[in-house]
Amino acid sequence: MEITPTPEVTPSTVATVPKFSTPIETTHFQRADDRTLEHLRTRVEQLKSDALPVDQGWPHARGRLGELIDALREVTLAQQQRLRESMTMVNQLRAILSNASVGIIITRSGRFELLGQHACRMLGYNEDELLGQSSRIIQQSDAAANDFGDRVQTSFRDCGVFDGEHILKRKDGSEFWAHLLARGVVAGDPTGGTIWIVEDISDARAAREQLTWSATHDSLTLLPNRREFESRLGQAMNQFRGRHLCAMFIDLDHFKAVNDKAGHAVGDDVLREVAHLLEAQMRQSDTVARLGGDEFAAMLPGCSLSRAQQLAQQMVDAVQNWRLPHAGGSLQIGASIGVVAVTPQMVDLAEVLHAADTACYAAKRGGRGCVVTHSAETPASPR
Repeated sequence: MEITPTPEVTPSTVATVPKFSTPIETTHFQRADDRTLEHLRTRVEQLKSDALPVDQGWPHARGRLGELIDALREVTLAQQQRLRESMTMVNQLRAILSNASVGIIITRSGRFELLGQHACRMLGYNEDELLGQSSRIIQQSDAAANDFGDRVQTSFRDCGVFDGEHILKRKDGSEFWAHLLARGVVAGDPTGGTIWIVEDISDARAAREQLTWSATHDSLTLLPNRREFESRLGQAMNQFRGRHLCAMFIDLDHFKAVNDKAGHAVGDDVLREVAHLLEAQMRQSDTVARLGGDEFAAMLPGCSLSRAQQLAQQMVDAVQNWRLPHAGGSLQIGASIGVVAVTPQMVDLAEVLHAADTACYAAKRGGRGCVVTHSAETPASPR
């Protein structure tokens, strides 16, 4: 009987590996991430339009994507906080600009960036008309703007601020003197802009100039007074380098009789008219001054002695021919003039004035109404 052998079974040494749906699960997570990223993209678009408060509407996720979302959220919150702080500062600044009693202007790169209401009124513009415009719009000219810019740069370089006076132009073309105080918004950083304090000082400057003018001029005739004349003659003598320079002493004839006959008010009118007559004979470079009473003087730089003598004679003739109608008749006066040519040998101002006075005294003694030129033989004045 034949027996069929049973097949030998060999135990397997490799375990069977179960099959998982790895591609399917990966696709599932990828789709979840895509949805989160789309949500994040939508949230970013909402940030641009302020559709939601910045701390709301953010997607949730785990892992690195979640960390990224959290980081974006924190950065956005921090930016909003800084923006709030900046806006608070801007609003405070605008309140200051609106209510300040002085003009405040902020410029950057030569253009207006912020302006206070007082500054706008001072310049005659609305704020919108100046914002972004070049600051040259309020300058007299390009040359004035360039000169002013050089002054400001020099001052900033030397001491970090600018403090000075300058003429500015309004919208209507009128001009005014302004006191300007400027410093950098950020010290040492010109790109940070410049803050200007602007004050209209036209009235103060006019008053100051009036005080200065009053100290150097005769209030009756409006001519320079003795002090100013001596100052100008002294300066001309200091600059004397062989150039022609002449001086005159002018004394009115018969003026006391006019005062006695017509009164001091009429005498004042005579002095004013004589001042105009004397100035009319002079060149633009000359100076005619009232020394006091009925005494006048003249300084003629760059004028030869012969030309000075001619001008002096013209003065004598002009005064002699002038008449002042009064009480149905007329008043008449004359003038005696002493002329001196300044030479290098004359050591000081007093010597020149004395020489001119001495020549005028000689003209008085010689019959009045004439011109005498100083020389070594001219009789000394007893005054």
